[in-house]
Amino acid sequence: MTGPDGNRDAPGRPAGSAAPEGGVWPSVPRYARFSAFTCLLVLIPFFIVFLLLGLYAMAGAILAAGVIGALAARRQGPKSDRPLIVFSAIGGLLVLFIILPILNLLFTTEPARILAMARDPSVRDALALTLSAAAIATLISVLLGIPLGYVLAREEFVGKPVVEGIVDMPVVIPHTIAGIALLFIFGRAGIVGAPLKSAFHILLSDSYWGIVLAMLFVGVPFIVNHSRDGFLKVDPRMENVARSLGASRLGAFFRVTVPLTWRALLSGAIMTWARAISEFGSVAVIAYYPKTINTLLFEWYNFFGYAYTKPLAALLLLVALAIFVTLRAVAGLKRAEHDRT
Repeated sequence: MTGPDGNRDAPGRPAGSAAPEGGVWPSVPRYARFSAFTCLLVLIPFFIVFLLLGLYAMAGAILAAGVIGALAARRQGPKSDRPLIVFSAIGGLLVLFIILPILNLLFTTEPARILAMARDPSVRDALALTLSAAAIATLISVLLGIPLGYVLAREEFVGKPVVEGIVDMPVVIPHTIAGIALLFIFGRAGIVGAPLKSAFHILLSDSYWGIVLAMLFVGVPFIVNHSRDGFLKVDPRMENVARSLGASRLGAFFRVTVPLTWRALLSGAIMTWARAISEFGSVAVIAYYPKTINTLLFEWYNFFGYAYTKPLAALLLLVALAIFVTLRAVAGLKRAEHDRT
């Protein structure tokens, strides 16, 4: 979009606003550059972690990269604001708190033990079950959650805060309690489970579908909230224009609204799937068997202890990181393709 001065609106610049005195807007960097924030939020936390783990070569490499980057940054642009520097130093402590246990688990576990664990049939079966059940729960969440998110974004009605609160309840309810609540509904003697068992011989508790139900319960708030927030950013007038040109309400939704909110929808689906994969408490209550990978990890920890479980924990961490990086890369490619168009 261009402003009155004929220049394209830059990030952080009010759309359509006039240029300041002098006719020139301050330049806004298009690409990230090395700065004090890089040191405080990236390099220093990793430097401390590698020092604590005794990986002095990697710590030295990071230190060297920091020195080179700092020397180059001195010749680039103005200095950063002091309050932001302080905030970055505080944020660096949080980054350190997150990456320290993760990297410690990865770098202190022998690769040979991780590979041996990956070849264990029980581990492969539990991992496949977990990923497939999480995928089904995510698909159901998307089919049910996106329509609800759209209604919450477009309509104001009595009781709307109640609905939004109900959607968020699985986030704040302890997950063992969620599992017990689900068991009283879908268990062998539950309100829904008992008729299904007696009439159709369908058993939800201690079954694959019980796992899907538990994952669905804890993951659905993410897709609903992400989709609602995405739809709120789309001006309803754009849908009205599409409808004035002959599109139905449903056609305007799929042809206008969904393409404009795909990032939020994809982000919500990723978060839903990730939350489903990591669920343990409610799954263990409603369906301890068949074992998900988290249930298997918990059982091995109880029976064999920390040392025996550590390779499995490292393997699961690598799988989670691989999934996370892949999905983020796909989202990044789609974002880049969208920006080019």
